[in-house]
Amino acid sequence: AELAAQCVMGLAQLHSRGVAHLDVKPDNILANARGEIKMSDFNLSRILYGGSGERLLVPITGGTKMYFSPERFAPKARAGPHGAMAADVWGLGVTILELFLGRLSLVPGVEKPSAEELKRAICDGKPPSVPEGADASAELRGFLAACLEKEPARRATVAQLLSHPFFAQRDVHASRRALREIIVDTL
Repeated sequence: AELAAQCVMGLAQLHSRGVAHLDVKPDNILANARGEIKMSDFNLSRILYGGSGERLLVPITGGTKMYFSPERFAPKARAGPHGAMAADVWGLGVTILELFLGRLSLVPGVEKPSAEELKRAICDGKPPSVPEGADASAELRGFLAACLEKEPARRATVAQLLSHPFFAQRDVHASRRALREIIVDTL
């Protein structure tokens, strides 16, 4: 919850400045021994507002297909601010699911799916979710469902995620302490 909360706060800062990251994935999340989480690798980021405040329609190409939202698979995918920001939320949801499970397989039984297999799974299959029987809280399941809504207009925004019970109901001090312990144990 703490890692996800810090990522959402980072995305909120970007989005409030009219910037979409467009490559949210575990490799682009950095952690230090103090339990601080930072987002990295802004090579694919796009500014979504022009100098006079007009909304721009930007290409959303490039990135890691495993973390693509369904709309990013469209040929010549372009998005305005909401669509590009919604793609960030999807990438965050897939990332948090992967970190929770310790692995990610969007195509059951396939360790390294092809781009076409990923496209079919993400666009035509059910949204990724915590498997039935896994020890996950209702809050985590709800958070992931909000992030992994297939329709970008119905996907949660970072502002909505900031008040999600997955974060709002956590013991912040205990959550931060647990994150620091996990990070230090892996160093």
